[in-house]
Amino acid sequence: MIRQMLLMISIILPAIPFIILLILGDVMIGLSLMLITMAIGIIGALLNNPQSGSWFSLVMSLIISLASQGYIPYVFHIALVQITNPALFNGSIVLVEFSLISSYLYRNYLKYTREFSSKGYDKAEFNYALNELSKWVLTLLGIALAITLALYYVITTTPVLMIDPFTALVIFAAAYIVISRYVIARIRSS
Repeated sequence: MIRQMLLMISIILPAIPFIILLILGDVMIGLSLMLITMAIGIIGALLNNPQSGSWFSLVMSLIISLASQGYIPYVFHIALVQITNPALFNGSIVLVEFSLISSYLYRNYLKYTREFSSKGYDKAEFNYALNELSKWVLTLLGIALAITLALYYVITTTPVLMIDPFTALVIFAAAYIVISRYVIARIRSS
């Protein structure tokens, strides 16, 4: 059950920034990138490389974010990609990072399943242990994601802070990565 959930997160969440782009921005770019991301995710899952869709989505989302706001439109006086709500689009990139971590959890799940089954361990026992570990990691990462998105929302909606959405994205993407790396390091040490 957890294994399938990790795989679904790895395939579906990378498409969210492009769904937002489809709804609130450039329809053709959003639709094209959404379909390409889903195809890469499905093919990657079949080839035991589910993080490929997440990496593609992350790179393309960051390129779109840079092309639609920040210094590039400031210098050229035109946004190369039109997005009506850049803060929402930038916030959705954190979901892609969550899917990237989920895809690595999925790969580790499969790796440990093969390793434990080849050593003759009881399949039900190690599946239970892997499911519990994955649930615990997903819960902690979900909490980190919720806190990160809440802080991002506060920063982008509070006019006093005067931080543009792209800078807030960079700050809280870094915070999310630091928190998730800490959690993963704690898991490995125990």
